[in-house]
Amino acid sequence: MITMTTLHHRLRVLLLPPVLLVIFLLFDLLASWPAITDLRSLLALSLSLCLAVGIGLLSLYLVITGLRQLVRHQTTFNALHADKTTTLLTKGCYAFTRNPVYLGFVGLHLSAAILLGSIAGVLATPVLIALISVLHIQVEEPAMHRLFGREWETYSNKTGRWL
Repeated sequence: MITMTTLHHRLRVLLLPPVLLVIFLLFDLLASWPAITDLRSLLALSLSLCLAVGIGLLSLYLVITGLRQLVRHQTTFNALHADKTTTLLTKGCYAFTRNPVYLGFVGLHLSAAILLGSIAGVLATPVLIALISVLHIQVEEPAMHRLFGREWETYSNKTGRWL
């Protein structure tokens, strides 16, 4: 018999944040089919193209800088091993969001949905946010509290989970 805890853990292992991003990007592609075959209309200079590129570049920047900080401080970036975190990052992109990499993933999905003209993809964005929150963030944050105590409390009270 599978308990809710076991099911939650299995889903966490199966649906790591990068896997969720790929699933949602594939959804964006499928939801915009066959419109994506008309590359000229996709790349025509428009407000949606500018918005998609802007969100995409900012999101990619968040992912890269967030991961670089984790690597530079020699702490884990494996969503399944938050208990192995060695440093609480509070500077750089971590000063305005506790989850810059996850926020970047959501932005990359949203950017792709806008670029592809996928209304279904845009509407699916809250589902991606909810999945990342329930499967990963809500497990990681108690681990951060256990590891860093008062420092975590101060940081989490000052800095939003997403923004």
